[in-house]
Amino acid sequence: MKKYILIQNDGEIESNSFELIGASTKRDQSGKIGFFGSGLKYSIAYMMRKGIEFKIFSGNKELIFTTTQEVLKGQTFERICINGKETSYTITMGPTWTKDWFVLREVYCNALDESNCIIVKDTEIVQPSEGKTRIFIELTEELKEVSKSWDAYFAEDRTPLFTTEPIYTCYLGTSDTGNRSSSQRVSVYDRTNGTIYRKGIRVYDYKSLAFDYGFDFVDINEDRTSKHPGALSYTIYNLLATFSDESYIKTILRLDESAEYMYLTNCEFHEAVSDKWVEFSKANLLVVKEISGRYASEINGSKKEIFQIPSALARSLKKKRSDINILGMGTMVGNFSFNVVEPNAKTSFLLKQVSESLNDLNYKIPYPVSIADFDDEDVMGFADMEEKKIYIASSTFDKGRREIATTIMEECEHINSKASDETRAFQNHIFSSWLKSLEETNGIFL
Repeated sequence: MKKYILIQNDGEIESNSFELIGASTKRDQSGKIGFFGSGLKYSIAYMMRKGIEFKIFSGNKELIFTTTQEVLKGQTFERICINGKETSYTITMGPTWTKDWFVLREVYCNALDESNCIIVKDTEIVQPSEGKTRIFIELTEELKEVSKSWDAYFAEDRTPLFTTEPIYTCYLGTSDTGNRSSSQRVSVYDRTNGTIYRKGIRVYDYKSLAFDYGFDFVDINEDRTSKHPGALSYTIYNLLATFSDESYIKTILRLDESAEYMYLTNCEFHEAVSDKWVEFSKANLLVVKEISGRYASEINGSKKEIFQIPSALARSLKKKRSDINILGMGTMVGNFSFNVVEPNAKTSFLLKQVSESLNDLNYKIPYPVSIADFDDEDVMGFADMEEKKIYIASSTFDKGRREIATTIMEECEHINSKASDETRAFQNHIFSSWLKSLEETNGIFL
């Protein structure tokens, strides 16, 4: 005997709920899941074209769905009829719907928006009930799998690990809020399938996620999938900034192959960094992952738990809170982080030689030069224009005198011009200085 999923709610549904396209009575009701006014129609069209059996009862009356053929410009369409009355749509409606569970989602959400929703996941008994709307959907193989892993699709029976106060979630659900708010509460759940929920209903799944995430507001397409799933990255940034939950944060920092960890490699906070990060950095050893090899002895000798964190996360934390301890993320000036190191015999010798050579070439270095280790290994030098100090990377001294000289000259000119890298102002300054030098050398003045 055929088996069905039964979805029931109080009240007797009107037949025109399946007829009027775009007629949603819930669009402006923030507590409702429905939005487009097309879900039930899409569901009927999908089931009829896929041959999925269904029964719909409004109280004791059954709504009978049939089709009649309609020819338009030489093409034949199957127009849907309800109790013999023609509707305006065909079984081809909702062509982007490709999953049986979309139907279950729509019918279930519609029942949740009413009252006293009851679901029976496996039944052979098909019968009406006075005062109730009952919809029976054939239990296909796909729906059997959904039934087995219900929490990966619906969160109404789940208990979150924690729920935050409103935090910045960027454009994830700005139009869905109705007031373009960029902040909302976030619920974090144990992982099922890396699911993102909107009002307890799955709208996206990202298998690399280490947790499931629930929101009230997520902008969705007409197939009820998230428009901007990538905006989840802002949620992850700010879950960490606010130190939402220590166990959650530790898990994310340990799982360097998770989507959450990868988001942190391009981190930008919009919320204030919690004081809890200071205590966390004292209780544990935080190390910049990209340069952790420099600190092998400290890591091997530590009795604390070690967290190797992306440099982008370390920089974001340090910019907001200089009192957070992160090995490899020292003094922060603008976007640059470095640790000043004592000159050794090699660097002292080369710095002296290069300075004397530049002086002989009539290029003066009026600013103090220090040697530093930068968290970004591609940085060769940096000019602190406020303090008028130059820092040259230790690694630059392995590249030869000419590279040391040009790096020092570049940083000097940044201070002289007060212009930063890759700007038109700095370019103009360099050419102007070069031209002035040519004029003075040749006695020709433009």
